[in-house]
Amino acid sequence: MSLRSLLRGIALLRYPELVRDLGERRFHLERVNQIRQRASNCRIDDDIRLISYEESRLVPGDSVSISAGTVLAFGDALNGYGQITIGSNTWIGEYNNLRAGGGNIVIGSDCLISQFCTLVASNHGTERNQPILHQPPQAERRGICLGNDVWLGAGVTITPGVTIGNGAVIGSGAVVTRDVPPFEIWAGVPAKKIGERE
Repeated sequence: MSLRSLLRGIALLRYPELVRDLGERRFHLERVNQIRQRASNCRIDDDIRLISYEESRLVPGDSVSISAGTVLAFGDALNGYGQITIGSNTWIGEYNNLRAGGGNIVIGSDCLISQFCTLVASNHGTERNQPILHQPPQAERRGICLGNDVWLGAGVTITPGVTIGNGAVIGSGAVVTRDVPPFEIWAGVPAKKIGERE
């Protein structure tokens, strides 16, 4: 770094909003480093997004990879808080959206979660007597469970209450609204069986 670049950087410290953003960024990087240290050989990008994170709400296995732009959301006071568990050797691609509020998300070992996938562990209630925004999660369908060796293609959406069996494959862009048995291949909106792994 040149002296000129250093002086330019120091000059920017006269802007309070930049100092605040710098402090928030530093705090975020410390949290990401703490997550990396909780399991061996974790590869977690600095640019993930943590919402309502607390240490007990994220359980990473060994050799987990979480790529840039991925959102890990753990809920809020209205919907409740959930936990995200990620098994060993699982790879989570860029710009995924894992939302555990109101239910838990459990991802097995050796899984491949391609980019732009959405896993939502609960839905709001839909009664007419109050705005949807103010309704707690539906009690009957909560949580998501992916077995071991599951592959989600790009842009897959998994809805609350769904279990995907070991070795299953979900095609790109699918919306999974019901349980998927082990080693089956599903695709479509809503997703349905199109084959099996041999």
